[in-house]
Amino acid sequence: MKRFLWLGILFLSASWLYFIPQFTMPDLVAGSLCIIAGILCIIGGLWRCAQKQIEIRYTVLLIPLAAALLFVPFPYNLGLVVLALGLLASLLSYKFENIQAIPLGISLAGVLLLIQMMVFPFYMSFISHGHHLDILSPVISYLANFLGFHTSTNNGLLFVQTLQQTYPVTITWEKLGCYLALNMFLGALLLFVMLYEKRQMLKNTFLFLIAGALYIILRFVAILVVYLTTTELSIFWDPLVMTLSFLPFSLLLMKLIPWSDRNEITIQAPSLLLTKRQLTALLLMFLLVFSFTGAFLFQDPGSTKNGRILIDEYHSQWEDTVQPLDTEWYGLLSTYNYYSWAQWLHYYYPVAINMNATLSPDLLSKYDILILKCPTESYTTQEIQSIKGFVEHGGGLYLIGDHTNVFGMSTFLNQVSEEFGIRYKTDATYELGTGDLSIYQPDQFFSHPVMRHVAQFDFMTSCTLEPTSLSASMRMENIIIGNRITSEPGTYSTENFFRESIASPDSECGYLLQAAAIKYGMGRVVAFTDSTVFSSFCLFTDGYPTFTLGVLQYLNRTNSSTYLTIILFALSITFFVSLLILLRNEKKITILWMFLFAGLLAFSTAAPLCSHLTNLSYPLPLPQTDYTQVCFEQQHSSSNISVKPTSSLGVNTNNYGTFFVWTQRLGYVPSLEPTLKDATGKGDIIVIINPTQPFTEADVHLLTTFFKNGGRMLLMDSIRNTQSTANELLGSFGVWITTSAADQELFSNESENSSQMPIGNITSPYLTITGGTQLLINDNNETYATMTEVVNPTTGDTGRLVVVVDSYTFCDALMGGTFTEPTEQQRRIYDTEFFLFSEILSP
Repeated sequence: MKRFLWLGILFLSASWLYFIPQFTMPDLVAGSLCIIAGILCIIGGLWRCAQKQIEIRYTVLLIPLAAALLFVPFPYNLGLVVLALGLLASLLSYKFENIQAIPLGISLAGVLLLIQMMVFPFYMSFISHGHHLDILSPVISYLANFLGFHTSTNNGLLFVQTLQQTYPVTITWEKLGCYLALNMFLGALLLFVMLYEKRQMLKNTFLFLIAGALYIILRFVAILVVYLTTTELSIFWDPLVMTLSFLPFSLLLMKLIPWSDRNEITIQAPSLLLTKRQLTALLLMFLLVFSFTGAFLFQDPGSTKNGRILIDEYHSQWEDTVQPLDTEWYGLLSTYNYYSWAQWLHYYYPVAINMNATLSPDLLSKYDILILKCPTESYTTQEIQSIKGFVEHGGGLYLIGDHTNVFGMSTFLNQVSEEFGIRYKTDATYELGTGDLSIYQPDQFFSHPVMRHVAQFDFMTSCTLEPTSLSASMRMENIIIGNRITSEPGTYSTENFFRESIASPDSECGYLLQAAAIKYGMGRVVAFTDSTVFSSFCLFTDGYPTFTLGVLQYLNRTNSSTYLTIILFALSITFFVSLLILLRNEKKITILWMFLFAGLLAFSTAAPLCSHLTNLSYPLPLPQTDYTQVCFEQQHSSSNISVKPTSSLGVNTNNYGTFFVWTQRLGYVPSLEPTLKDATGKGDIIVIINPTQPFTEADVHLLTTFFKNGGRMLLMDSIRNTQSTANELLGSFGVWITTSAADQELFSNESENSSQMPIGNITSPYLTITGGTQLLINDNNETYATMTEVVNPTTGDTGRLVVVVDSYTFCDALMGGTFTEPTEQQRRIYDTEFFLFSEILSP
């Protein structure tokens, strides 16, 4: 029955492929089935060899388990959950000695999952810093040629020739299935340590490693054969395919490394009355895990600087920061620039722009942060040394690049970044399997200080980063490790260096590094890989504002606790060596029990403490200059605000991205707010478009208070919004939206002759407004914009409610996109928006 242990290890190891979004979105059903199958196999493998019940005092582990479960998020807490279930099962089955394999199997599965998750962060960081295993290319090429293929290698790349074409293939950790193999090794190693003496343990470990190395190479060749037959790239990373492809390996291990029936698994916790040696060991284990956790999670708060920023335009001809985004200049370059970004930074920090000066030590000494964005010209040796000295003496350096070495950006940035151990690669990233733009959602608890306030970050095609050396890799801080993405090499044969195909076997996939930081001397460097996201047309959406502020808050520090991490690592090593000496004669199960108890307790203390300290040290900066914020409320609005150039303007008639961005042409700062409470708390102007959610009395009261404090609100509705709730709010302020009899008749016939509906014609709305002061009327003297003022009798502050119909007029289908060269009719619509905001809504 013990042979089932290998199947249990396989299924438990494979469950992470479904729970963690490494290659695909999580599949909770498939992942749960894997865990259930794994637990059943572990129970089956232990059925005849589990002796004694788990002692009641063993369940004291539930105390640190409960503490860890409070903050470790799903799915990373699966091991904790399964282990807790196993301990609870032992309580319920305490009097039934003949079924002790059940709680023991569940508990063992939990420990196995827990160990795999402990190693996972190191695997993710290691993989993101280097995917290729070029050393295996000649080996695989030789084996493939022996099997009758025609292959060759060049610079680590494997070329496979077929009758149709020649395929370039990269050998990567992911394509070899190394993550699943690593998890299986960890599970096997746990049992080797628990079941065997030192000599047999080392022998079995050696056999596993040799067999595993040979198997993953043979498996890769087999997968390559399937790819050449089907040209289906997902064969390399599909979780189901990967799980099934390792099933023969488990069967092989049953024969190669059988579990001896002589080894019985007993569970006996140490007495609660621990000896002095055990108490000392328990304390050392606590300190070991605490110091080791702190070494990785603690972030040097640094010493805050004055925040003087220098943006270098001298070396950049792309993403201009100088020419204003106003109400007269339109077209691609009017919004595909950094003007709004630079102006917005002015509200938080003193900002200067370098137009024509070389980057000398004298120039840089006047600033705290240097931004090198989208360079299109090379830096001189003297400039590179000046920048290096600037950082070494406490300066902050922000590097912004883009995909595929477009305009030579990666080449020019690498002149500087490689001095600090960071290299920009000449590739482009997409969502794995779909080719769409990728989205990153950080783990708020364990995230880098830069990402602390970012809920979601939408990329618009980035390149990736890699360390230049092992030393740089160890010092590098991962800000964004993208998941479920693929990286395609750039090409000089197409416009913007994009490949025509994004499904090629020489791509990389899985975890890719998209933003990183490194401390150098007294200063800091942040490297980012997607310049487009800070362009004026999308700056104030999708997590970009908080990311920008997070970067600058991080860079506006000089390092003050440089050696603390090294000290914590040194302490960890000292505690570990002491434990080896102290516990050399202790039972293995006792050591495991003590390590779980002390380790979970230490981690439950150190991790929240480090996270709290990081939150205290790195709050978002407050604006130093007032600006007008326009909050587009999302709680009641049914409209969509998307500014991505990939959106279909002619089809999506409920998207108001251009209307959103055009507020920036008036010098305002727009934002998307999830609730009305957020909007009233942050905004000078609130915009609600096509409301469909009910307005409660609390909402009306909230807005009344907002108006009495001088707030302004624009509500736009459409005849197409058949579920409108606008009047639930407007009635409280003496305004109503109505539909004329003729319009109702036409609207009722929309399905019969929808082409006759002149929706969006600002001179003939289908909806009309009663109440308030007329602002805009059409030729038939019908009102399509009104204003109502709310006066605070105590302070004299006056708020304004502006109502406009038909909102369809301002959707992207009529206004065009943010790159549009407007027609005369579109300019009339633009001018209407500018009039409403600058003349009526302006505080």
